[in-house]
Amino acid sequence: IENDEYQLIILNSTYEIASDELNSQIEEVNKLVKGYDDDAIIAGEGPLMKDLTTISDTDFKNVNYLSIAIIFILMLFVLRSVSLPIILVTAIEFAIFVNMGISFYTNDTLPFIASIVIGTIQLGATIDYAILMSTKYIEERKTNDKKKAMEITLENTVPSIITSALCFFAATVGVYMYSKIDMIGAICKLLSRGSIIS
Repeated sequence: IENDEYQLIILNSTYEIASDELNSQIEEVNKLVKGYDDDAIIAGEGPLMKDLTTISDTDFKNVNYLSIAIIFILMLFVLRSVSLPIILVTAIEFAIFVNMGISFYTNDTLPFIASIVIGTIQLGATIDYAILMSTKYIEERKTNDKKKAMEITLENTVPSIITSALCFFAATVGVYMYSKIDMIGAICKLLSRGSIIS
């Protein structure tokens, strides 16, 4: 299809959307098209998904760093310690890493926004557990030795943490099991697993 100003070429591909094969094909087509016209645009579902994946990867890094920085600053004021926020945020980020890593080993196909959603929600939802336990321990250390303070802390905080984590798990695992929308199911699966890991 063409007129005096534009020309449209329709190209079909047999590769699956957002697959490595399709992305490689899009890059090759892009090089070919740009060889003829620098202003040419490759449009369609495949290029759109490739662009979204690239953008979401950059967004994930930015959102993740910003979330960590804001939570670190908040914990710095609440806990009045530099080392404690580093330890707590590192522990939760490790839990997020484990959660996402399990998907790799089980060959789960994840939507491109999963890393952003899981990174922020799992961090935000589970940092409460860390703050609750830390503040209770700091409070108990004023009157008890380390071992006794930790025993009292665990005795008082673990029931609340387990209850909260199980509620979060129950709310998300139900959606994962019954959702017919793949993206929602995959994200809820990660959230439910993340609540237990954290």
